Amino acid sequence: MLKKGASLKGLRQKYGIKHRKKFSAVHSVLKQKRKCPQCGSLRFGREAVGIWSCKKCGYKVTGTAYDVAV
Repeated sequence: MLKKGASLKGLRQKYGIKHRKKFSAVHSVLKQKRKCPQCGSLRFGREAVGIWSCKKCGYKVTGTAYDVAV
């Protein structure tokens, strides 16, 4: 059984536990709050696959698909 609070929205039982756990891990990394390296606000997020931007100052940086290492 998965821990309470695991993000499995949209996935049903038919996909299997291995795939649901992998999706949950990737989804939690993708949706976490990030600080903008330019202005320091918490409005830094993914704009498209590999493109991360700050909604406050407009700073853009490239990274990996699900995470950015700045």
